[in-house]
Amino acid sequence: MPTFRPSGLLRYALSIAAIAAAVLLSWPLQPLQDITTPLFVLAVLVSAWYGGPGPAVLAAILAVVTVDFFFIAPYYSVEFNLAFVERSLGFGLVLAVVIWFARVRRRAEQQLREQRDLLKQQAQVLESAKEELRRADRQKDEFLAVLAHELRNPLGAIRNGIYILDNGEVKDPRRIHEMMDRQFQQLLRLIEDLLDISRITRGKVVLRKEPVELAGIVRDAVESSRAAIESQRHDLSVSLPSRPVYVEGDPVRLAQVLSNILNNAAKFTPREGRIRLDAVTESGTLIVRVQDNGIGIRPEMLGKIFEMFTQADRTASQQYGGLGIGLSLVRGLVEAHGGTVEASSEGLGKGCEVVVRLPAREDQEAREPVHAG
Repeated sequence: MPTFRPSGLLRYALSIAAIAAAVLLSWPLQPLQDITTPLFVLAVLVSAWYGGPGPAVLAAILAVVTVDFFFIAPYYSVEFNLAFVERSLGFGLVLAVVIWFARVRRRAEQQLREQRDLLKQQAQVLESAKEELRRADRQKDEFLAVLAHELRNPLGAIRNGIYILDNGEVKDPRRIHEMMDRQFQQLLRLIEDLLDISRITRGKVVLRKEPVELAGIVRDAVESSRAAIESQRHDLSVSLPSRPVYVEGDPVRLAQVLSNILNNAAKFTPREGRIRLDAVTESGTLIVRVQDNGIGIRPEMLGKIFEMFTQADRTASQQYGGLGIGLSLVRGLVEAHGGTVEASSEGLGKGCEVVVRLPAREDQEAREPVHAG
């Protein structure tokens, strides 16, 4: 059936028009009552189907009166007798059946529309998931390319060192050994980061929690990042609360968190830049901020830089090196400690701020502080 649906008074006008059409079609057949009556039944059906219950009732009333007035002798008058009641009951029965079928049909149409909308939503979700998979696949390919580059450089240097030592072309082998050791340590850090991010992704990271003082965590983190900071002649300033602050956590992992953030700041800050680490406590929460005046982050990347395989600036990452998993590792370790981490930047060339929030312990509640390292 067509899906035409009149609205408002047009539905009632349609029922009147249907009865009028039945009168015109029945007029030549006036003596044949058995033929004319079905035309009015059809008019009631049309009114119910397209107009609904209200227009159908109007059409049924008009049909009973019109049939009696025009097509039942004596003509042009309405007699309220037993025949009139029977015709009214007949049209009423037809009306009830038609309205019931109309409601069933409309309920089925509503269910069909809901199913169609649901399928459309599912198709959109599926398309979004497909796009996310394509994006993840592209990121994976980019990550593997960067990983190959990061592994090739130290391996190439180690290979050259072995070649020089084997051929006896150097008078002081100690320098070659030191260079090879540095490259080996770089390889080791890459592998450890990959293993850590794999453990966090699979929920297998193990934390050895204990009450640990913030000052010890910061000291160890700064010591781990000192080479990266000093090699670029950055100015690092550290500001901690005057009173001891303790957190319940793994001292090695928490130092790793701050070290990764500091290394990231050192890497993406131009030579002789400024890096500042501040820590405060607010309402039982330790807040650590690391600010730099480096290359900054584009606004559209702020929500993605903590994702796996994501680098805020691919060109800069190629220039400064790195796999782009440091901040993902930071988020995983911070969340494992019940904290949060977020980044903010006013845009490219305007620096960056990374904020870590962790549950703090009051010093009087903590046992003797344990310093990392």
